[in-house]
Amino acid sequence: MQARTDAVHAAMDDIRQIEADLGVTREGVQAIRDRLVELSSHRDLFPLEDFPKPGPDEKTTSFMYRLAQDGDDRFALYAQSSRGQVETPVHNHTTWAVVVGFDGQEHNRFFERTDEGVNQIDDHMVQAGTGVAMLPDDLHSIHIDGPALNFHCYGLALERLDEREYYNPKEDNWKIFSSISGIREARDLQSC
Repeated sequence: MQARTDAVHAAMDDIRQIEADLGVTREGVQAIRDRLVELSSHRDLFPLEDFPKPGPDEKTTSFMYRLAQDGDDRFALYAQSSRGQVETPVHNHTTWAVVVGFDGQEHNRFFERTDEGVNQIDDHMVQAGTGVAMLPDDLHSIHIDGPALNFHCYGLALERLDEREYYNPKEDNWKIFSSISGIREARDLQSC
């Protein structure tokens, strides 16, 4: 646990410095993604049994585990453990966001706003050794078919992202995405 805590703290220190040096820019979020890919290469620090996915009787298909979060709720890092069958609507984050693969696959589709709603412009399969980096207004959706564990890092904690928008195709409009709750603690709080 201490080795994981030290590695996560070092990565988060680097991420804070990357944002300070490069700002919230495409170059900056890509550098953050690359740093998280490096963290994820230390596979022995993140055994899958430390991040159990929901069982078949659970109402949810994935759990978020908090690995790091600054006292002012900035620079938060999570591990998302999923059993599969995860689909999100097209949404933004209102802060920068990075997703890096560890185990399994997470299909990310990218969109642009149009007068008719949204139009898909790209996609990327996130898996071990890869990731995606998004600016606050970038739009994406997540699709996970099977078991997966991925890292999600944000410029602001998930509980504070209460102005994210998602596109509702049935109603052909944008709505506010509820902030995420029920996050499981995976930090060594004595080392924080």
